[in-house]
Amino acid sequence: MEVSRVLVVAEPWIDYILDGSKTWEMRANATTHRGWFGLIRKGSGAVCGAARLVGVGSTLTPSEMLNAEHKHRIPAEETRSGRVAKWNTPWLLEDVCVFEEPVPYRHRSGAVTWVTLDSEAAAAVSAKLSRLVAALHEPRASARERRDVEMTPSP
Repeated sequence: MEVSRVLVVAEPWIDYILDGSKTWEMRANATTHRGWFGLIRKGSGAVCGAARLVGVGSTLTPSEMLNAEHKHRIPAEETRSGRVAKWNTPWLLEDVCVFEEPVPYRHRSGAVTWVTLDSEAAAAVSAKLSRLVAALHEPRASARERRDVEMTPSP
């Protein structure tokens, strides 16, 4: 599985995505991308995980935003204040994977929403993700075994 695109996400939102409590990433615009992409903690210089973008929802009204707080984790007071009014398009995430060892990357200037990885970083992210997904589908693998797959060096 090939991953060449990554998304930069600020704290605390990246933490909520990685712990599975945020299943909607709110953005100002829709995207046509579907499938796997990497996740970058803003300012870290490294890809810390990956997720699958399975769809984009319709632009939400403030009332709909309030009703979906459990999916996007934006506090009600932020929504009511209007400070987050432009981030009203939900990107629907599934299958979030966390990398034990983040993958460093070079942030190219001009990247606004999506960052395209250089070939070396893309190969490293793709390899990590492939191992994690394979381990998740291994029926007898315990949680510890699945986590340890990430710590096993590639051949």
